[in-house]
Amino acid sequence: MSRSTNAVLSAAVLSAVTLSSNAAIFGTTGQVTQIAAPPSAVFGAIFGTPASAWDEQQGFVTTGLPCDLTVNPSNSGSPTPGIVAGLLDSHIIHWNDFAGIAITGTVTFNNPIAGVAYTDNFLNASDLIAGASPTIYPTGFANRGINSTPGNPSFVSILNNTISFNLNLLPGAVDFDQIRVYTRVPTPGSLALLGAGGLMVARRRRK
Repeated sequence: MSRSTNAVLSAAVLSAVTLSSNAAIFGTTGQVTQIAAPPSAVFGAIFGTPASAWDEQQGFVTTGLPCDLTVNPSNSGSPTPGIVAGLLDSHIIHWNDFAGIAITGTVTFNNPIAGVAYTDNFLNASDLIAGASPTIYPTGFANRGINSTPGNPSFVSILNNTISFNLNLLPGAVDFDQIRVYTRVPTPGSLALLGAGGLMVARRRRK
């Protein structure tokens, strides 16, 4: 491989590594759409279906944030409460609709899901650390987490990089659903190794 070709390939790999480390929400399906972080996420600020998903704090370090799900894969039917720590990205799913309908969907991220917070107390505890700035959050507001409608509870599950949900709101009630998702950010060392590995494979193919 020539030096010029090697330089171009190195730049391409480094660019790919940078993009992957900065990316966050990778895609959505069903009744949810990705938006930019809004000015407000309090009750009534973002109203109607579909649900909204946006990126919050990116690449931040925490010594521990409380979560309802800390095992991947797992689901809200058998929650695994605990804390997540380390280098993380934060994202949120928000839905507020008086129609009394149920919605389903998925959100996929570029990195594995490390934890999910969907109960009021755990969401409240993480707003200042993980929330987007300058978005206003409903910290301390009752019923902001997913509800347990009798006979038809909301449900979330995680598998690798994807969270799936089936959400139900109490018709006509002051009720909305928020789900905060933390994804694990690869460390700079692991990204460098990934880039070096790609270069080695390319060199071998050229020989």
